Amino acid sequence: MTRKTMLALLAQADATIEDNTTGLISAADVRQMIKDVVDSFAPGYGILSADTTTLLLLGVTPQTVHYTTILSVTPEYTAIPAAGTVTRLAQGLPTTVNRISFYCDVAAPTGNEVAFTLARNGVDIPGGTTVTGQGAGNLANASFSVGTTSPDGADYTYSIHAKKLTGAAADVTLTSVRFILESVPTLGI
Repeated sequence: MTRKTMLALLAQADATIEDNTTGLISAADVRQMIKDVVDSFAPGYGILSADTTTLLLLGVTPQTVHYTTILSVTPEYTAIPAAGTVTRLAQGLPTTVNRISFYCDVAAPTGNEVAFTLARNGVDIPGGTTVTGQGAGNLANASFSVGTTSPDGADYTYSIHAKKLTGAAADVTLTSVRFILESVPTLGI
């Protein structure tokens, strides 16, 4: 069983569950259809975390946020904490849709703006947030959630980039870091 698009499930229902005027519907057809629907709507996710990670001498050059732990991963995803990446595997779907969320507390020098952006295959795409450092011991919260669509049936790798918008290069410490990708059922158009 695999995930299917809504259009594929509808086509499967039309092809395998006829009006049964000729008695051609089998228990196996109905069972398979039910299993395919459950698989298509089952939760799927790749979740990375770190209690603490430090971006050394963070400046205007973007750095990838790295993690220490895989909190959870389902077969639609692969995750590499040390690389800071989660890959969504298309698994034969013509399109994939993800809900991507990022959360952390940021310790940065007072007044320094730190931008966090979402990258797909290493290139920034829409999604992100900017926080202003509050100085030692005063944490700022950085968080965002965004939906993404990959319309070509390819596997895509996601990561979070960080860079300073203002202030000199300095260590920036992130705590309670979470990077979450969740699969969203797709229509298949």
